[in-house]
Amino acid sequence: MTVQNEATSKEDKSPLKFNPISDEYKVLNNGYPIYLTPADADYILMHHNGDNRPKKKAQVSKIRKGIENKFRKDGQPITFNTNGDLTEKQHTLDAVSQMPSDKKFPFFVTVGVEPDCFTKTVPAKNRTPLDEVQRQDSSCIATEYSTLAAILARQGDKPHTQTIVRNWELWKVKIRASIRSCDDFWNDTNGQVFTQIKSTVHAFTAICHVDYKEGQARMILDQVSDHINPDEPSTPLAESLYNFFRDNTGDGDYGHNKKKELFLFRSLCTALDRLMENEFGDLELGLTVDNLADVDNTETYKKFIKINPLSRK
Repeated sequence: MTVQNEATSKEDKSPLKFNPISDEYKVLNNGYPIYLTPADADYILMHHNGDNRPKKKAQVSKIRKGIENKFRKDGQPITFNTNGDLTEKQHTLDAVSQMPSDKKFPFFVTVGVEPDCFTKTVPAKNRTPLDEVQRQDSSCIATEYSTLAAILARQGDKPHTQTIVRNWELWKVKIRASIRSCDDFWNDTNGQVFTQIKSTVHAFTAICHVDYKEGQARMILDQVSDHINPDEPSTPLAESLYNFFRDNTGDGDYGHNKKKELFLFRSLCTALDRLMENEFGDLELGLTVDNLADVDNTETYKKFIKINPLSRK
């Protein structure tokens, strides 16, 4: 009875069109959205957000920018527990509170959520960028997605749920072509070379496809394959590339996969430059750990970290 009186008192003073405090678990407004203004959002955060996790400013900023572009009806409700405390959508409400005062935004509102239920309930699986790609295109397999992620990493980006499908559509033809181009290499080397970071090799080859250098990419891989085959002749380029990678990516500074990926990408870009100078691979790679970072200033590397299948530059 006391809770009901407190709820009635708070409701009387509240500008909200609904009462967040309820012992009954239900969706308000007969399941229809309730339109909230920035002032409503601000009131909820001030008076009904006393038992929530800390807000992340970066997350609020991302959501605000998304709302400024277009408010998405994602179907996820605002939820309040039986004490009237907000349990979901605080970041979204914070973003809404920063919108122009004349705007209204539709939300489903659920009340009567059990306190502490989120610490006792198995959480839903997070939706990943891979999930979103495969939802839109079920033909995308893990190897193809990891190649896309490697391309984005080399181009200073990372997978985001909001943009990943657009990136997949942009790159998928080249990615699939690159994987086919590398199949013989993986078979011929029996998993002895670059296999822990296959996605980087695929990414490099995909970019070569965009730049009409898929033949040179395959030639580099063929020469490396021949180098580790005792029955085939080696080239200075293949030998120096293989040894440079092997000697510096074990337990040293470049052993971690992230550093190893960049190490290999720089090396492959340099190998491509050497091959363009001498198509027979008679030039050594010419890299050391001390001058590895200088690769970032070469024309091939600068082009490859920006090129895409639309611009080709």
